[in-house]
Amino acid sequence: MPFVAYKAKIANMQIVLISIVMGILPMLIYSVIVWWLDRWEKEPLPLVAAMFLWGFIPSACFAITSQVLLVDVLFSFSSLIQSVAIAPLTEEFIKGLALLLLFALFYREFDSILDGIVYGSLIGFGFAAIENVLYFIGFGLDEPSQLPVLIFLRAFVFGLNHAFYTSLTGMGFALLRLNNKPYRWFLPILGLMGAIFTHALHNLFAEIGDPISILFAFSADWIGILGVFCLFFISLWRERTWIQRHLVEEVENGIITAHQATTAASLGMRLADALWGWLSALNGNYAPRQHFYHLCTELAYKKHQLMRLSTDTKLELKVQNLREQVRNLSSVIQ
Repeated sequence: MPFVAYKAKIANMQIVLISIVMGILPMLIYSVIVWWLDRWEKEPLPLVAAMFLWGFIPSACFAITSQVLLVDVLFSFSSLIQSVAIAPLTEEFIKGLALLLLFALFYREFDSILDGIVYGSLIGFGFAAIENVLYFIGFGLDEPSQLPVLIFLRAFVFGLNHAFYTSLTGMGFALLRLNNKPYRWFLPILGLMGAIFTHALHNLFAEIGDPISILFAFSADWIGILGVFCLFFISLWRERTWIQRHLVEEVENGIITAHQATTAASLGMRLADALWGWLSALNGNYAPRQHFYHLCTELAYKKHQLMRLSTDTKLELKVQNLREQVRNLSSVIQ
């Protein structure tokens, strides 16, 4: 192989490697941060991984296939229509299917709006990861000198976009779970419509491509993202009030102590208690402290849901079961 051809092949391999790393790594970091920020009751890791992988593999495959069929087989659309209409519709619909499947199989995991944001964001991060890899490879092989600019824009400036869009659909499913009004079945559809609209708005500005349009895209995206972050932290605060309110009865009935109830509703005290549990483990006196406070949190959440959905007999049994588990562990956690 001539030296020039060999050198070009090495350069192409480097571009592919950089594209894979910079496409996936930032999205994984964002996913871990979102999961970590959900402080009171973290979502099960298997479901967290499944949502990211759905976005990464099936969502991307189905979205690309559907877009090819719509554009190349059925119709001939302009690039503007493809970007503003077809891509948002197909991509958000496919990502929403994962949330529909999750809700159908594990709807009891939706304890608050926060859970919908977390699951929707994880699907979005997975989708963004594989989309970025494909964009970076294709663009990097054609215009290698411009690849750093594209990486900066897609992985960092607009890196949270897909998570933002799909979090709106996730909130729709969470509100469906926490509502018993007749209109509740339209809430996921409303969330999906919001995801499609915000996605289409971004693509419209990006397709125009002039500096003013890019500025509008950046502003619109980050206003929405900051709005979701505000909802995220408001939800954290509300969940703390649920824990405080619903554990009062457990203290009065002797299920847990007042100190345990106070610790359950304080992130700082729970962290300190977890550290104490780890130190106790080193002395051979390990107590499942984190599990206990996780159960206390779940008990408070389920009681809150039962207060809103008073006709759910399965939820009543879940509350009774959780209360018994908390009672059994309470004497161990001192």
